[in-house]
Amino acid sequence: MGDWIYLLEPNADVCALCSEALSGLDLAAQEVSSVKELLELLVEGPSALAILDLGAVGLTGVAEVRSRFPDTDIIVLAENGTIAQATEVMRYGAFDYLPKPLVEEEIVLAVRRWLQRRDLVAEKERLSEIIYLLELGRTLTSTLELEELHDQIILQVARAFLPDTVSLMLLDEKRERLVMVAQRGLPPRAVLDTEVALENSIGGQVVREERPLLLLGGLEGTPYELLARGGAIGSAMSIPLTVQRRTIGVLNVTRRRGRANYTERDAQLLHIFASQIAIALQNAQLYESLRQERDRIIKAQEDVRRELARDLHDGLIQVLAASVVIVDHTRSLLDQGRLDNDALIEQLDYLRQTARQAVRDARALSFGLRPLVLETKGLLAALEQYLEQIRESDPKTHYHLMAETLDRHLELQPQVARVIFAIFQEAINNARKHARAQNVWVSLRCDLEAGLLHSTVEDDGAGFDLPRVEETYDQRYSFGLLNMRERAELIGGSLRIESALTQGTRIELVVPWYEAQA
Repeated sequence: MGDWIYLLEPNADVCALCSEALSGLDLAAQEVSSVKELLELLVEGPSALAILDLGAVGLTGVAEVRSRFPDTDIIVLAENGTIAQATEVMRYGAFDYLPKPLVEEEIVLAVRRWLQRRDLVAEKERLSEIIYLLELGRTLTSTLELEELHDQIILQVARAFLPDTVSLMLLDEKRERLVMVAQRGLPPRAVLDTEVALENSIGGQVVREERPLLLLGGLEGTPYELLARGGAIGSAMSIPLTVQRRTIGVLNVTRRRGRANYTERDAQLLHIFASQIAIALQNAQLYESLRQERDRIIKAQEDVRRELARDLHDGLIQVLAASVVIVDHTRSLLDQGRLDNDALIEQLDYLRQTARQAVRDARALSFGLRPLVLETKGLLAALEQYLEQIRESDPKTHYHLMAETLDRHLELQPQVARVIFAIFQEAINNARKHARAQNVWVSLRCDLEAGLLHSTVEDDGAGFDLPRVEETYDQRYSFGLLNMRERAELIGGSLRIESALTQGTRIELVVPWYEAQA
């Protein structure tokens, strides 16, 4: 803030005394003859200090200056001052009150108090800006959810700039329109998803010209006067949200007439806000795009699985079931004495057992590819049914299922539940085929405090040399480990594998709770 001081005093001797006092502080005052002249100068130049004779301006003059320029401090000079008059003057917003006759030292002390106050205010503003920027940075990095981010942006801008209205508009490049995604203070008709054309709008001009539009003196006398919609706007700022030379939206703030106008310093701070906000919005949009792509990939995988399950049911299972019928019929003929051959009976019995086992395995495969119970009853029920089928085909191994702090009816996002189940499948099948384990422990645990869902598969089998296996991803078992890791990344999770020869294997999947919940 510059040291602009204005002096309105009809007494030449008092003017000289004030000028001499100011010169001792390396300051100077510009003399004015009326409140009107003072107001005109304050419009053109920065607000600072006005030294006013109460008899010349009256309480109404003091009130008018403070009302229109609240950042301007006033020292009132009064003839034969009284305590009652001083109280009244201070109530109207004066910074100080000096009764006449004056002495130079009184003027010096009053101006020094003003200088100290001005410096304190400036320092407070700088500290406030730092705090606002730190809070903004913390908030913008706390979420990648678009709707929550939009609301947080509005909240932080409202705290820092105290606007009467604030709005966030994002650019729909294909349709060449701005869409309002969050706002505060606008009339009910300015609902979310309101669209604004790029032509004949303040936001549109900001996007087209890729530069801020600052209306620090209000909309009157500007091409945008009619856009106030009946409201008396005292000042307004519209800042483009730009990332890598590409404008993605506009941030708008306004104050009604009668409040302190926004300043160039406010505009500079809002521009810094806009830079951080634009980056955060782009990151959130990229994150949302990745989530949509993840869902698309998972859906495509599930479509393939569903198709394969249908083919297995209509083809292989039916053929194998028919084979069992034929074997039963052959056995019946033998029982009737029509086919007396012990060796043939033995082979047929073996064929029947094999065929029935093939049917069980095929049905288990069909369940694994598309477990309907997963869609209808959830992940825990699907695991229970899957392990029951495994126990039938592998009675030598004990399979244990543990579920801690997990509601059986808890709903997970369908695509997340499918991926978790697929990882369980892969891990259990690996233990079944390679570990030669006596026990396999499967567990689900929800850490509500940390916001994490833990899924583990552990066995007491042979284990394996993990570093060596990870170096040979071209082998089938190694590819299975890689596949589990890639699936975990699709749902924002992480996979940890622990194993050593003769020490068994432990596989743990950790998924953020906000990713898993439906």
